[in-house]
Amino acid sequence: MNLLKELVTTLVTALIFITAIELISPNNGMKKYLKFILGLVLITIILNPIVKIISSGQNNIYDSISNYEDVLSNYQNQIKSSEENELKDGDLRKQAFEENFNKNCESVLKSQYPNKKFKSDVECTVNFNSMIFDIKKIKVGISEKSVSKIKKVIINKNDKSYDDNQNSQYKEVVTFISEQLDIPKEKIEVYKIEE
Repeated sequence: MNLLKELVTTLVTALIFITAIELISPNNGMKKYLKFILGLVLITIILNPIVKIISSGQNNIYDSISNYEDVLSNYQNQIKSSEENELKDGDLRKQAFEENFNKNCESVLKSQYPNKKFKSDVECTVNFNSMIFDIKKIKVGISEKSVSKIKKVIINKNDKSYDDNQNSQYKEVVTFISEQLDIPKEKIEVYKIEE
């Protein structure tokens, strides 16, 4: 743009100068030689920017290519950093999803079994783009809210009625979670929290 501005300014100045010289010059045989020389000067003035473009064009092309390479590498770096940020955001969103799922699971269980305390831990994969999640396993810890009773001392190890009672309670919780959250029973693990 700057080169074009210089060309126009120089050309207009030269035309004014040439016109002034032609007006001042006498009308004789010398005038045709004067017009010839002024025409050569005008051609030189017109060709000068073209020669500049041709001679420095290679350097300009190299400079513009290197500028575009810099812009491209900066753009690629921005893409990489944005992908890294998306991965970090995805991890934070997954962690928040798991925490909310655990809280919801515990609150559903507390509403059904008010005399027990629950601790839930879910292992899942979440795809936020397609809004799909796959629960791999839910671990639910159970403890009694009331003061725990002294465990019954079992002398005869063949008596499994105490264990069967606890297992039936755990199976009831597993069935409830499976029905409420629509999760297969195989993915639910229930254990007792020792206090």
